[in-house]
Amino acid sequence: MGILDVGINFLKEIKMATSDDPFVIGQVFEKYVDDLFSKKYFAIVEKTHSTETNREEYVESSMNPDFVYKYKPTNEQFAVECKYRSQLKKGMLSWTNPKQLKRYQEFQSTRNIPVFIVIGFGGEDVGEFNEMFCIPLEEAIYPDLYPSVFNKFSRPLDKQFLWINGKLY
Repeated sequence: MGILDVGINFLKEIKMATSDDPFVIGQVFEKYVDDLFSKKYFAIVEKTHSTETNREEYVESSMNPDFVYKYKPTNEQFAVECKYRSQLKKGMLSWTNPKQLKRYQEFQSTRNIPVFIVIGFGGEDVGEFNEMFCIPLEEAIYPDLYPSVFNKFSRPLDKQFLWINGKLY
């Protein structure tokens, strides 16, 4: 890696740390979530492509959940879609749109693996989230969720993810 590459990467890091662009905040949250998966127990099987890659040539699998992980001890696979939301809309957590929800449901059905929606909520600065939720897709059946639904799936912000009996915690 040359000096130019180091400089470009440094500038990207600064942009990510100071941006209020929703796509950048989403990338920061995805990395935050991925870092909560112990590499000792989990492997990334698939990861959606970056916006840079899709600008050059769109990759259809980018419509899939952000990650497909494998739990190494049992080889079980599951998918994770990461969403960051700064606030509720009319008292509800608007996490997706109907078309995207249908795609995730079809993905889960076709692949026969569970999909989990990991939502980061609130926070003043990029990379700082007040709350986190890990919602099984079968519980997130609407694009907008009432607090009575998503609050059941609250999880500590800094705790490593656990895979127990087919559920992500």
